[in-house]
Amino acid sequence: MLIHRKVLLPVVIITSFLLILGSCASNPDQKAEDSREGDLHYQMGVTYLTKGNVEMALFELSKAVRLKPRDAEVRFALGTIYLFKGEPERAIGEFKQVIQLNPSHSDAYNNLGAAYVRIEKWDLAIDACQTALDQIGYQTPEKALTIIGWSYYKKNDPVNSIDYLKRALEIKPDSPDTANKMSEVYISEGRLDKAQAILADLVTSYPTYVSARLNLGITYYKMRDMIGAKKEFHAVLRLTDSKSDNAKLARGYLDLLE
Repeated sequence: MLIHRKVLLPVVIITSFLLILGSCASNPDQKAEDSREGDLHYQMGVTYLTKGNVEMALFELSKAVRLKPRDAEVRFALGTIYLFKGEPERAIGEFKQVIQLNPSHSDAYNNLGAAYVRIEKWDLAIDACQTALDQIGYQTPEKALTIIGWSYYKKNDPVNSIDYLKRALEIKPDSPDTANKMSEVYISEGRLDKAQAILADLVTSYPTYVSARLNLGITYYKMRDMIGAKKEFHAVLRLTDSKSDNAKLARGYLDLLE
């Protein structure tokens, strides 16, 4: 039986954020000095985030929001930080503020959907991402389609899940996150040949993609290819922390095999 794991969406989150880093809207009703200082803290926060310093990014963006509370892009950046830190409830609050300030902010709807996935609110995730798709000029629809497809999978609706994931891959065929999610749906449906084909390509192109290697090991295990399964599970143990969920799953399968 396929062991379901809580799957996050880091590609969606980070990429959606980086797409809009260049913009910084100013509120003309605020004092000019506060606005300039808020812009400075915003830019510093963005710089810290791009360097991987999440705590300092949060510090600077929190200052920026206090100075520019009605700036949609500042709030979007802060919400994305909360999502990145694993605080989806706070992220949801910020993204809702963004949408109130700018009802056509497609990336805010997308990331709101990603936040709802974190708390397993699948219908709300679908609704948010569908709204993102409805916005004119939304530049990364494959991200919303992936979230919708994954949400349908978690709702035990594989037909809609495969349909949306296929649509995402038609737009961006080289998306490893989407392809990996597609493989999990195929595994759960017993369509192992399709899963194996996707995953074999993934691990060839991305040999350190731990989740794909774990899924390939599970696929081989279900196909009774024990040599292939062992190879992939051992690769998972080499590539990830021994205390991670992926490592624990790989070790559990190896215990069954050995």
